[in-house]
Parts: sequence; C-alpha cells; structure tokens
Amino acid sequence: MDKATLKREASQWRAGYYKGQRNWSAAHHSSIYGSIVCSVVAGALLQIKGMEPGYAAVLTSIAAALSSAAAAGGFQRKWRSNRLSRSRVDGLLIDIEADEADLPKLARQLKAIIAEHDREVVRDEGNGGAAADPPASPASHTPPSDKTAAPAP
Repeated sequence: MDKATLKREASQWRAGYYKGQRNWSAAHHSSIYGSIVCSVVAGALLQIKGMEPGYAAVLTSIAAALSSAAAAGGFQRKWRSNRLSRSRVDGLLIDIEADEADLPKLARQLKAIIAEHDREVVRDEGNGGAAADPPASPASHTPPSDKTAAPAP
C-alpha cells in the first residue's frame, strides 16, 4: 500500500468517526439535557395553582423515555468511542506524513484502531466491560462511505 492510498483510507475512516462523534454526541446530550429540562418543567408545573397535572405527567413520561433511550442505546459510549477513534486516526495521519513513514506498520495501526473502535462500541457494560461478541477481523471492514445516511455505531 502506498502513502497516498493509506492516507486516503485513513481519511475516510476519520470522516466516518467524526460524523459518528457528532451524531452520537447530539443524541447523548439532547436526551440527557432534554430529560433534565422536562423534569424541571414538570416540577414547576406542579407548583402552579390551577394547572392541570396531566401536563406534568406527560413531561415526566418524556423525561423517563429520554433517559431510558440514552442508557439503553449507549449513546455516551458510542460518542466517546467515535471521538477517541477520530483522535487516534488524526495521530495516524500525522505519522503517515512523516518522511520515513513505515507504511506497513501504519496500516497495521489503522487496523488496530478499527478493531479497538469495534470493541469499545460492542462492549457489554453489564458484563464487566467485556465484549458481548468478538469483533470481526479488521481486514473484513470497509471504510464508511460519504453516501451513508448514519454512522456506524
């Protein structure tokens, strides 16, 4: 693999991780802060004389749904995994530009970054942090395409 090909491959992975970082961050933060806002507003509505308690009940239900979705979906874990993987690929891209870059070694590092990202995403937090299933071989991965609608988790 030549330098240009490795750089292009790493750049595609970086773009996918960055997209995932932004999307999972939005999902994580909007669900967490949305839950907080709904809970606070529900509490305030209950303090207003003459206000129907049904509004507070609906907001409380939305808050519970948002926090449950955030926990069950692993939004924070996926956001952090994409952020860390993007950062690792950033470092790799710097190394690729070095005059005496060891391209086979850097290609192996890219494979290791991809595999580590998979392990972080599929980690089963209820099982002491162990992966639920072993990740696929890094060689079987294909880089994310700019045409995909959503990032890989």
